[in-house]
Amino acid sequence: MVILKQLCCICYNVDMKYTIAEDIEAVCTLLSLTPSKLAEKLGVARSTVLRILKGETYPSDLFLASFYSFAYQNSMRSIHLNDLKIEFAVDLYDKVLFHGAKSGLEGDIDLYHSRNDIDVGVGFYLGESYDQASSYVFPYRSSSVYLFDAKELSKLKTMEFTVCLEWMLMVSYYRGYIQDYRKCALLQQLIEEVEQADVVIAPIADNDMYETMSRFSRGEITDMQAISALSASHLGKQHVLKSERACHSVHIVDRLYLCVEERRDIERRRKEAAQVALDKSTLAIKNLRRQGKYIEEILK
Repeated sequence: MVILKQLCCICYNVDMKYTIAEDIEAVCTLLSLTPSKLAEKLGVARSTVLRILKGETYPSDLFLASFYSFAYQNSMRSIHLNDLKIEFAVDLYDKVLFHGAKSGLEGDIDLYHSRNDIDVGVGFYLGESYDQASSYVFPYRSSSVYLFDAKELSKLKTMEFTVCLEWMLMVSYYRGYIQDYRKCALLQQLIEEVEQADVVIAPIADNDMYETMSRFSRGEITDMQAISALSASHLGKQHVLKSERACHSVHIVDRLYLCVEERRDIERRRKEAAQVALDKSTLAIKNLRRQGKYIEEILK
């Protein structure tokens, strides 16, 4: 446990690799294994493990996949290595946020690589939980999840949304669903406030939620129907860094490997949760039929 606590105290730049030597030490400690015994279980030479532990070499992709699969399948006292590392990070930092990456992040955190047609427009997106972050990148073989120390964000200008009409209008605007209403004074004021914020905190939307928003923007369902349906997903919130000042206020503290077995488990859990949310959403729209206002009444 001491090893993991020490590991979480280290701050890295955005180009950090996996903390493989520390992770090997942690797994050996928690599973009562010697480096030689670990090497035997992984089917590699003892010298390979020792060189990695000494920092003389960084392992191959094949070794990383083999080691982290072994760690995941041999959970330490009924908890996975990544979950242990997250627990210690949460204990050590006032606020920890997560970013799922299809491959490794390169360079400094900035706004220049962001698309403008997503939930809150241009920004660097961070989730509040490991499950959120990993669920968006699990299909990719080289995906991983970065942990950020985000306590400094509390000092910045922040705009926060719940599942409400304003949030739905904001996402619909940036997603390009309501271009016919882009000159509406209400919408322009909302977007101006969003763009002036350093950080925007808002519910996460998935593909099913986008379809609900699209139906609302086409005038097929009312705001009450849409909001009730969108509330069914419970995906948590994302923190979107909208300024360079915000980007400079967060720091990576760890990078978590997603082994193939874990990615399969994430896919299974995501499918199960998506079906439950879809059923709830369908019922919500049916039960609130003709209640609320249509978009042309709101943005007229």
